[in-house]
Amino acid sequence: MNLRQENCYRNMNSILKGAARLVLGIGILAAGVGMMKGLISMKEEMPVSDNPAEPRVVRTAAIQVGAIRPETPVEGRVEALYRMEVMSEVTGNLLMGSKEFREGMAFERDDVILSLDDTESRLALMAQKSQFLQLLSGQLADLKMDFEGRSEAWSNYVRSIRVEAELPDLPESESDRERLFLSNRGIISGYHSIRAAEERLSKFQVRAPFKGIVAQANVRPGGLVRAGQMAGMLVGEGDYEVKTAVHARYLSTIQRKDSVLFFDEEGAAIATGIVHRIAGNIDPSTQSASVFCRVSPSKGASNALRDGRFLTGEVRSDALTDVFEIPLTWMHDGNRVFEVSDGKLAEREIDVLFRSRSHVIARGLNSGSLLLSESLTNAFDGMAVRSKNNELQD
Repeated sequence: MNLRQENCYRNMNSILKGAARLVLGIGILAAGVGMMKGLISMKEEMPVSDNPAEPRVVRTAAIQVGAIRPETPVEGRVEALYRMEVMSEVTGNLLMGSKEFREGMAFERDDVILSLDDTESRLALMAQKSQFLQLLSGQLADLKMDFEGRSEAWSNYVRSIRVEAELPDLPESESDRERLFLSNRGIISGYHSIRAAEERLSKFQVRAPFKGIVAQANVRPGGLVRAGQMAGMLVGEGDYEVKTAVHARYLSTIQRKDSVLFFDEEGAAIATGIVHRIAGNIDPSTQSASVFCRVSPSKGASNALRDGRFLTGEVRSDALTDVFEIPLTWMHDGNRVFEVSDGKLAEREIDVLFRSRSHVIARGLNSGSLLLSESLTNAFDGMAVRSKNNELQD
């Protein structure tokens, strides 16, 4: 084969290879177009859903509107309504009385709880009365002479005086002249000095101003009790008060004379009473106000109340009308709830009147309204839902 034939052969071979590549490319392109048409055809044949998002199944509950009585939780310590520090205004040795002054001893009202030795003061008072009697006796002649008709009254008064007994009241003077006479002779001043000494003598006995129990006794019979010394503590029995701290959120529903019920550690009612007074200020650190409850033992629990005992209870206020009660967990973003209406969530704002640790009492919805009763992540207004309660009924 000469050179010319060889070049011709090579050119022909190149042309055949290029034609083959062209045919292969056209085939691949045709196949691709066919696949695209098939996919487009399949997409057109797929059914289109009118509601692509399935409704979320949720728990719901219907509310009931009516009258509800708020019950505010409270806690505090029992305090005896009456208590006093037992002190003497005079100094003396403590005597053994009919009842010993010891912790736990009970005293009735007006019982002598402390009796101090008054021998010295009593004898001095008797001597003072004797001198006064002597002074009066020496003035009887002048009284008879200067004040005709008054001698019998003064004679009877002198005869009535007993040095061991309380001094009787002076006869009533009938004129300024008579009063001046008594004053100049030292009779009026002498009388009042004796009455002051009698008053001082009475202070050697300390009496109970109320029925109570000795909670603290710092002295023993025979020991010296000094004036102003705290001899002990007497707490009243039968009348008690519970001081509670109520958060500001509850104060709007609590009023004076609201009923109160207190319980023991096992939940049994041991005291009943009323709200007696409410403090006018709120503690800035706790945002609470003091509420004082007057209480008495419940039936069958007469010995349950003791000064210092810690109690928990509730204040039962007047009923609120046209309201409903729901758990706090049903609420979100403050005072908002989700109502289920026509298969969708509808966000509603309610008017909260009372809020406890677990529930709220509110207005703003109609009786029978269906509320979302569970915590639903990413819930939004208009979200499609289906009530699980209804599903269970089906």
